[in-house]
Amino acid sequence: MGLNYKLKIALNLNKIMKKKLAYDDSFTLAFLIILLITFCYNSIFQGGSRVPRIFLIFITIVVAKLFFKVTFLKKSRFVYMATLIFIFISMYLGNVLNFYTYIGNYDKILHLISGIIIGFIGVIIFAYFTQEYLKKINPMFVVFFSVIFAIALAGTWEIWEFTTDRLFGLNSQLNSLIDTMTDIICGTVGGLISAIPIYLFAKGKHNKFLSTIIKEIIE
Repeated sequence: MGLNYKLKIALNLNKIMKKKLAYDDSFTLAFLIILLITFCYNSIFQGGSRVPRIFLIFITIVVAKLFFKVTFLKKSRFVYMATLIFIFISMYLGNVLNFYTYIGNYDKILHLISGIIIGFIGVIIFAYFTQEYLKKINPMFVVFFSVIFAIALAGTWEIWEFTTDRLFGLNSQLNSLIDTMTDIICGTVGGLISAIPIYLFAKGKHNKFLSTIIKEIIE
């Protein structure tokens, strides 16, 4: 076997390894392994009390993976990772490991953080559809879009929680309108917080983070 052929094989293997170790795929695999371990432990030692929640998380991950695979958002690792991380800290840590019970206002903190993240996701989507015109559009319109997007997603998440509560007999919303509305308000406040750097960026101020995540989606 010639040296050049061996070198080509080594380079191909290197590319495969790098592809397999992409941080978004690695996180997805690690998340699924954690779910499997939790499923086994809960089924054997805890009577399967958390199995419906674990199953729901698995379905949510699959749906998210398929969604990102078939839409233009497949180009954005930031959006995918942000989605997975939120699923992990809200549905896994919050519901399966009971962080909602053990940590005061854990739910509200999550919705505040999610509002900030969703605000940035709104900019990514806006940038995808406007492309080179992003810098030419009124900065206030960019802010308006990202904030409205954050509010819409906050409401959509509550619809998802309501639906899964009814289908699986869960109690994510504590059967409380106050809890639901407070979550939406927290998500809205988060969106308003993200609006500050978004506005400055749209006005022309350099922001490495926003530049990087926008570059992912438009290139």
